[in-house]
Formats: sequence, structure tokens, C-alpha cells
Amino acid sequence: METILDVRNITKSFNGLKVLQNASFAVQTGTVAAFFGENGSGKTTLFHIISGFIKADGGDLYYKNTPISHPTPVSVARLGIGRVWQNPRICKNLSVLDNLLLASRNHPGERLLNYFVRPGQILAAEKSKKSRAEEIAGETALDGKLGQAAGELSFGQQKLLSIGMLLMNEASLLLLDEPFAGVNAKMIDHISEVMASLKKQGKTIMMIEHNRAKASSISDTQFFLLKGEIMQKNDVYS
Repeated sequence: METILDVRNITKSFNGLKVLQNASFAVQTGTVAAFFGENGSGKTTLFHIISGFIKADGGDLYYKNTPISHPTPVSVARLGIGRVWQNPRICKNLSVLDNLLLASRNHPGERLLNYFVRPGQILAAEKSKKSRAEEIAGETALDGKLGQAAGELSFGQQKLLSIGMLLMNEASLLLLDEPFAGVNAKMIDHISEVMASLKKQGKTIMMIEHNRAKASSISDTQFFLLKGEIMQKNDVYS
């Protein structure tokens, strides 16, 4: 397997408190990697750094063997790295379909001039993107909810919508922050099935999760954050 993300010697401190110290690991393409650790162990900080929301004090990030220099949320998303937060960041007053369409990239209608000189291109793009949104709704079991306001979805369905929005944005590496938190056992199984399907499609998933038993059962690799350092399962229990 090829390495999609290589994290090398990442360090981060807040007000003199070292949260991450020489954190290093690699994630392989088409796998699910689970990250465990107590609250305050640095899991979310690590995801913040990878997704460009905060800057590391030191260390390097490589995506598909290419350095990520000066990462920002926009530049990281353009590379194909998507982030889902523990509390879904969706437009609750918009429909499920509109949320998916809003997440799509490179729409010719983003340029006002195209409405005058390339109206056909805009219509074709809208048709194509709507078709893709309908496909993604099917992949995330939201195909019967396309016209429904996103705020009317259950909490678990809102998490699935967030994942769908990453797919609309053409993400290859999905960072999921506690996808099982706050949802019932049936929805946990449902989200797990969606993740397994995405893995079969070649997507790579990194997940922070406190439900260790369920996350371990569906992940290929388990990482543990202890005192700012990252260890794999075999290292923890050796």
C-alpha cells in the first residue's frame, strides 16, 4: 500500500504546556486509522494541525509524498483532505441537497462573467453536480432526505451529511472527529457501514473515537496518544 499521509516529529505547546512532542506516524491509502487517548492527550490538536486550523511548532507533514508547506484549511482541502467536526458544521436551514451542492468545488457559476458568456457550461455543471449529490446521498443513506431541511435530520444523519459534503468536495482523506459520539447503537452500525463502503472505494479515513471497541473492530490501524507521543497498538501492549 502507498502512504497517503506521513506525519513526522510534530510538536505543539500551549502556554508552555507541551501537547504534542515528536508525534510521528503514517497512514496507508484505502485504510481506516483510529486514534485513541484520554481527553487532553492531543488528538484534536493533531487533527487541527493536519487540517490547517492551527500551526505546529515543529515537524513536517507529507501528503502523497509531497510536503504540505504552510497548511491552511483552504489549501489542505484543495489537496483532498477533508474534516468532519464532532458537532456537524452544516447549514441547517438549507436542504440536504443544497448542503451537498454548496460543498462542491470548481463550479463555473462562481464567476459572474460566466453567466453571460458561458451559460450552457453553468447549466451542464449544475446538472452534473446534482447527479453527483444524488449519488452521494445514496452512499450515505440520505437519498430519501434530499428535500428535507438539514436541521430536521437526526444527529447521526447530520454526521452522515457532513461526510457526504466532504465527498462532494472530492476529499480522498477524511478526518472524522468522534463520528459515533451522541448517536444510538443502530446509527453507529449505520455510520460504520458507510465508512466500510468508502474504504472499498479507496477512501482513507482517520477517526478520533472514544468507543474503542467499535472503532477497533472497523479500523486497520490503531494509534494511541500518551503524553503527547503517538504509539501503535503493538507498542502499547508489547
